[in-house]
Amino acid sequence: MIGRSGGSAGGTGGRRGASRRAGLLVAVLVAGWSGPAAALMPPYVYEAARRDAASVIVIAVQKMTPPQESFGACTVTGAVVRVERGNAHKPGQAVTIAVPCARPGASPPIGGTIWQPLDTLAKSRFGRAYLDAAGQVVLSQYEQLAAAP
Repeated sequence: MIGRSGGSAGGTGGRRGASRRAGLLVAVLVAGWSGPAAALMPPYVYEAARRDAASVIVIAVQKMTPPQESFGACTVTGAVVRVERGNAHKPGQAVTIAVPCARPGASPPIGGTIWQPLDTLAKSRFGRAYLDAAGQVVLSQYEQLAAAP
């Protein structure tokens, strides 16, 4: 048949077309495979992140800057009011941290990130941050607090 690469009469063209289709199928399956692997992690993973955080600080939030997009990193600026773990921070020290946040109705990707609701994060006056040695929030471990503990 003219214009078709399938069938035995097509020689290697049929095999190339089948190969391309198989490659496309594999690519789709691999892309689909990353979804479940990026699914929310079990609670013990987040508990371990909190337990193993290099620093745990409570901050008085002075400013929160949302991302340009409907979800992303909110920049939370404040002052340390309490150091619960570590020696990288001191009470009164100014800090700026990136906290994953999402606007109402946003569709962030499914994964291990815990997205703080932007509207409540903007109103929060205190927060507890679990930080790694570089001062970054570990596995989205940021708690909004109604008052300083």
